[in-house]
Amino acid sequence: MKKKDFLIISTADWDSPIQTNKQYVSKEIAKLGNRVLYVESLGVRKIQLKKKDIKRLLKRILKVPLVIKKKENNIWILSPILFPGATHKATIFINKILFNLNLVVAKKILNFKNDFLWTYNPLTNLYLKTEDFKKSIYHAVDSIEHQPYMPKKLIISQEKILASKVDKIFVTSKEIIQKLKRLNNNISFYGNVCDFKHFSKARSVKSKEIPRDILKIKKPIVGFIGSISEYKLDYLLIDKVANKLLNVNFVFIGPTDDSLDKRKLNKLIKNKNIFMLGFRDYDLLPNYCAFFDVAWLPVIHNNYTKTMFPMKFFEYLASGLPVISTKIKSLTEFKELTFLSDNPDELSNYILTAIKNKNDNIEKRLDLARQNTYKKRTLLMLNEIMD
Repeated sequence: MKKKDFLIISTADWDSPIQTNKQYVSKEIAKLGNRVLYVESLGVRKIQLKKKDIKRLLKRILKVPLVIKKKENNIWILSPILFPGATHKATIFINKILFNLNLVVAKKILNFKNDFLWTYNPLTNLYLKTEDFKKSIYHAVDSIEHQPYMPKKLIISQEKILASKVDKIFVTSKEIIQKLKRLNNNISFYGNVCDFKHFSKARSVKSKEIPRDILKIKKPIVGFIGSISEYKLDYLLIDKVANKLLNVNFVFIGPTDDSLDKRKLNKLIKNKNIFMLGFRDYDLLPNYCAFFDVAWLPVIHNNYTKTMFPMKFFEYLASGLPVISTKIKSLTEFKELTFLSDNPDELSNYILTAIKNKNDNIEKRLDLARQNTYKKRTLLMLNEIMD
């Protein structure tokens, strides 16, 4: 297979606290010998006067003199400075000029060819012409128009244009297929997967390697890893379950920067058996999973989550953990290995059952995770688009 150049338009910065499809797919493409120019977030969401957004902006400004930065073998990062949350024609036009100036310089430095455009950003057509590339791919991993502070109307209209113009669409949710299939019939479903090699380390973590902060918490422990916000998690449900299971501790690991109302989060933390440990480095996550008894996905039901395929699902399975979840459509096909319910009483019983029988079906859980890795999925996707 001849090596190619991939321009990847992301909606997340490379070193974002929560690593997603954008980074993983880029790494797998690069491991095969292809070159990747990874474009960090183009600022789709309106900037908020929060510590997180201000910090990101300052980091982006500091990167400007670098133009591009080599991050890993065959991967370079481009961090253009643009007006965030641009929705007016004039601002979008200025952003387009700024972005393309950055891109031209980066491509010149790398002698980068227009082989493949692989975009996660539904606004891509405002900045680039898909027809300038030999092949163009839209990887629709979620419905970002339903995230807070997003320009919903602009995203919906531009996504229709992008979907109709690209050569190929990949989706991580069958719900997204329903939204895009009338715009492009060259569409394939590949659900979210995991880094099995990394998370399966949880099975061999030694007691001395368990982080001190979680070691202090009494077992049994129900664990969650990921971004903590009320537009993703059902705080009311979490509260009800925690109050029904006072002898079980609930540990949440992940950033809380996306929380829309800190008062709701603070109310949740008042429960004596709920522990918010904050963001932890990716390398340490298996060490935390090793001390969980059960993992859960208390996902709220809304327009954003109904197209969601939780990345953590296979990561939990790779760690050998039983998984409890609300009834997310994307997980119903795995109901034989997942406890699914939206009812607090039923979820509480499922948790107790899973704790008691946590080694039941463990080999089946590991096998399922082993079948769903980034390496395997990326190869399948590339086989569909490479000549």
